[in-house]
Amino acid sequence: MEGSTFQDCTDRLGLELYPGDFQPVRAAGPKGDTKNDGYCPKARVFFAAHATRGERIDKTKSKIRGDLEGCLQKHRDVQVWRFLTNDTLPGEVDRFIDSELRPLYPGVTIEVWGLKTLADEISKLKRAQVDKIVDIVTVDEPEFEVVILNHMKTGRDLWPILSGCLGWLPHEEPDDCTDEEQDLIDGAVQSFRDWSDISGDIEFSRSSVRDAQRSITAILEELAEKGLALYSSTKDDYPLTGGSSPFLGTVAIFRIVRVDRTAPSSSR
Repeated sequence: MEGSTFQDCTDRLGLELYPGDFQPVRAAGPKGDTKNDGYCPKARVFFAAHATRGERIDKTKSKIRGDLEGCLQKHRDVQVWRFLTNDTLPGEVDRFIDSELRPLYPGVTIEVWGLKTLADEISKLKRAQVDKIVDIVTVDEPEFEVVILNHMKTGRDLWPILSGCLGWLPHEEPDDCTDEEQDLIDGAVQSFRDWSDISGDIEFSRSSVRDAQRSITAILEELAEKGLALYSSTKDDYPLTGGSSPFLGTVAIFRIVRVDRTAPSSSR
């Protein structure tokens, strides 16, 4: 963050650290902000926020001295003066604060919160507070839900899933696949997705749908010859986009499993 964006962030931080006390301040008119970017009237903590990243050392030192001295001249009973920056201050600037400014004002606690200190302080807060400070919107994780997957034996079984979904979750497969099995599975899943992509274009033609289903049946039979079976289903209202108001849609779930050819198949 840079400039006013960084200062807005420090305002939100102050509001979370000092609820009911912190008061943001902005420049207004020829008198400016009276060298005060925000303060706590009760705790008597005064903030100066300035993005120093990429700034010359002499300019940073001048800014710190000017803000500190101006604040002490214009405000009463300053207990803590805290300089907030989006960078780690160079050693020369830190020495200047410790060796020159602190001895001049022993009655004031002079603090510098650089990038690492800010990150450390923010990370101590609750997730909702952190999100508010860095100004992001989070979407609650979807609750755990069991989805029943059914054994797909023919293209007719799988077609309603392919034609009714808007996306796919990453497919699952056995961990011990050979290279040949891996190629077969990858090709099968890609074919399923291709048929899904064009399903809307061929739905009007029963013969085209039957051709698609026969092609899918052939793929399922090829998997079966290798002792592999496809289990599939759909999940509704799945977020297909990010953001605070994601687009929700139906997604397909594919799971390839290794089966015992002598055992009867069942839904899982």
